Amino acid sequence: MKLELKIAISKLAIQYSFFILLITLTVNLWLQSAPLVIYFMSLAPLVVFISGIIKVRLRTLIWLCFVLLLYFAIATYKLSVPDPRPLDIAELVLIVVLFVAATANARLRQKNTL
Repeated sequence: MKLELKIAISKLAIQYSFFILLITLTVNLWLQSAPLVIYFMSLAPLVVFISGIIKVRLRTLIWLCFVLLLYFAIATYKLSVPDPRPLDIAELVLIVVLFVAATANARLRQKNTL
């Protein structure tokens, strides 16, 4: 597979998984009847990256990976209960997919400039 094709696939994976993660987080909070403050605290760190995700900026991807580590820790904590909800499992899967796609895209783009 050519490098440009790998970059294009990872770009699509980043954008789709990011926006599906935002939707999943919102629906999960809505089903838990969370107050608006919790919505803001949960979604604001990700909403900051929307413009950079749409344009797939390299620096945005790197910072997104750091923020995703916090979301990964929270998602794994939510899965430690005896009966985890399906949306919690979906959150964890989307976080992992987004993290892997973002790091792969950043690495491939750095390799492409060499």
